[in-house]
Amino acid sequence: MTKDALNSPSFSLSDITAQCQRRKKGVPRSTSGGTPLSETCCNGRVRVCAINGDRRICAQMANLGVLPGSEIELLCKGGGQQCMIKINDSTISLDALTAANILVAPA
Repeated sequence: MTKDALNSPSFSLSDITAQCQRRKKGVPRSTSGGTPLSETCCNGRVRVCAINGDRRICAQMANLGVLPGSEIELLCKGGGQQCMIKINDSTISLDALTAANILVAPA
C-alpha cells in the first residue's frame, strides 16, 4: 500500500474497525446498503459499501486496498466460486467466502 493511499480521506482505520465490530454484534446485513460481491449481477465497476467478517478478513482487505468507499472492477463473476477483481492496477482473485463478505453498490 502506498503512502498516498494511507493518507487519502477514504482510508480510516477507525471506520473499518467500527464496521467490523458492528458485524460481530449481529447488525443485519441489509443496514449496510449493499449487495454481496458474490451475488453481483454483472461485471463492471462497483463501489465497496462495507466489509463484513472478522478482524482478519477486514485487515486482509485493507492491505489489498479494498476499503469502504473504494471503487473496484469486477472482472469475472464467481457464481459461488472464485471471483476476480481489479483494484489499483492489480488483479486479485477472491474465494467465495471472502467475496460474500464484501458488500458493493453500482459505481
